[in-house]
Amino acid sequence: MSDYRDVTPQEQKPSPSFNSAKEVVQYLISYMKQPIEKIKTLPDWPWMVLLVTLIILSITSGVLTGLVPPNFFRVMSGLIISPVVNVVTTFIGSLFIYYYFQVFEKRTCSLRKIFTLLLFANIPFLVFLIGSEVIPPLTLVGFAFTALLLAVGLSENFNMEKRRAIRLVTILFAIVFMIWLWNRIDMSRIDQLS
Repeated sequence: MSDYRDVTPQEQKPSPSFNSAKEVVQYLISYMKQPIEKIKTLPDWPWMVLLVTLIILSITSGVLTGLVPPNFFRVMSGLIISPVVNVVTTFIGSLFIYYYFQVFEKRTCSLRKIFTLLLFANIPFLVFLIGSEVIPPLTLVGFAFTALLLAVGLSENFNMEKRRAIRLVTILFAIVFMIWLWNRIDMSRIDQLS
């Protein structure tokens, strides 16, 4: 046993979280430049990186949505509620597609890869959501881009027939459109009662 300890300086290596953060930022920048090309080959990130990325994107979108037009309660909602809602809806959507593959395609696909697809396909929706308080149909425009990326991602990453992918995404878009329309009608009724 030695009473001496090694105090020679060791070469400092970046921590794994720093490398992950740098990789995420680089991928997001290249994704924003070419979303259709990047959605065809998804990164293989661990669950924690995917969740942190989704939470940061959700908070950013939620806070910016609260700032257009500025409203303190909407900014706080963007900080607290937006990440929770986005994580839950992305996970539910991933489970829906996962079980779609199980039941209708008779095969099992990676839930993490489906979650990754939905995370990146949702980015246009999160971007267009920022101006949706001023121009409400921007929500639908954002979801239309999300639907397009989802169809491309399903056919390219999971070898799903393009026709089936388009049919599935069209059904999802129709459901979102009906919910959006119902919400707009309810909002107009509430405004009339006020």
